[in-house]
Amino acid sequence: MSIVIDYLPWFLGLLTVLVFVHELGHYTAARLVGVHAEAFSIGFGPELFGYTDRRGCRWRFALIPLGGYVKMQGDVDPASTGHDERAEQAGGLLSASVGARALIFAAGPAANFLLAGLVAAVLYATVGQPVTQPVIGAVAAEGAAATAGLRPGDRIAAIDGEAIDRFEQVRDIELMSAGRTLMFTVERDGGAVDLAVEPKNLALEDRFGNRYDRGDLGIRAEVPPRLGVIEAGAAGAAGGLEAGDLIVRIDGSPIRDFGVLADYVRARPDKALAVTVERAGALVDLTIRPRPVSETTPAGERTIGRIGVSAAQPDPVRLAPHAALGQGAVFVWEKSGLILDYLWQIVAGVRPVDEIGGILRIAQIAGDTAAISFLALVGFGMMLSLNLGLINLFPIPMLDGGHLVYLAIEWARGRRLSDRAEEFGYRVGFAMVISVMLFATWNDLAHFQVFERLKTWIG
Repeated sequence: MSIVIDYLPWFLGLLTVLVFVHELGHYTAARLVGVHAEAFSIGFGPELFGYTDRRGCRWRFALIPLGGYVKMQGDVDPASTGHDERAEQAGGLLSASVGARALIFAAGPAANFLLAGLVAAVLYATVGQPVTQPVIGAVAAEGAAATAGLRPGDRIAAIDGEAIDRFEQVRDIELMSAGRTLMFTVERDGGAVDLAVEPKNLALEDRFGNRYDRGDLGIRAEVPPRLGVIEAGAAGAAGGLEAGDLIVRIDGSPIRDFGVLADYVRARPDKALAVTVERAGALVDLTIRPRPVSETTPAGERTIGRIGVSAAQPDPVRLAPHAALGQGAVFVWEKSGLILDYLWQIVAGVRPVDEIGGILRIAQIAGDTAAISFLALVGFGMMLSLNLGLINLFPIPMLDGGHLVYLAIEWARGRRLSDRAEEFGYRVGFAMVISVMLFATWNDLAHFQVFERLKTWIG
């Protein structure tokens, strides 16, 4: 029952918005080229409620809210996989030119891309865009970056020829980098240095319980050692640290990165540290004694030092409207590339196929991100919109991409494929789509340990 309450409303609400936008793209394009839409449906199956507009289009909500469709004049089914004699009459789908029909089928995915880009632009103009300078603050010993020769202080200028302006871009590339070599160009001592980095592979589990593989470069962004939250009663507060303090030196050594500060403190439990901070334009000397705490690691228990402070979070940069729109387009381009790279890695065997999730796992993530914050849910919705647009462009009959392939063949031949050939293709496409859905659902059931519970119940 908690799954229904916690996950289902968020998932269905998000899916309804994305499906409506997708189908609105098809509908708008059809109106533009003079093709009549007979029905605009959110969901499949029996109608729950709806109305007919003055143009004769039935707008309806149906019983099964897992998708939707726009039925054009002459379509014999919602997927436009067959046509009757009305299709070639005025207002029918087949009465339109090849280019006009291509516009109709491409407009659905395009609407999903446009939605993600516009939402990103609005967020960048209002909330702001996270911007972390692409400067390396720390390099893990024996990590991929250290082996390749990257150093703290290096500014990453490009990866595989792609210009890098923010460390967030590096994290996106790192996520999909397992199993391949990356060519870094870094700025060091006034010059450019090219280095080949082979990321290590990490098998991780996210906060939602999903297991996945990702690349690991072994680097951290340089984060200024300015303090944000000071935990009440912790060693930092007891020693006189205040929010907004900039750590300048520890035990006489200059500190320019919060990660270095954290590592230094962790390695010195219960030892007095001479700390110099910059506060209100003046230098203040303090003595801080990190409190020893126990930490569990794969190698066992160990004692580390803790002072109870966190780094001040940089304020997101609010962009002007034109710049926000540009960055929205960049968001669509970069994230779409990541999604396609991820899917290709599954096809190529770099990633395990059990990472493919279906409706149940998407619903879980929707509910969990909603519990984090509304912005987190919006972010997930943007990625889901891109996924919906990209998947529909795959050249599989029944999907928009399959229709576009048929239209390309029709344009090249000068006439449509035979009804028999098209029907055969649609049958193959239907089998492919159903197979992937069943496989994803199987993975979902395994993820939620349904099979193990069934074994327990059966005895």
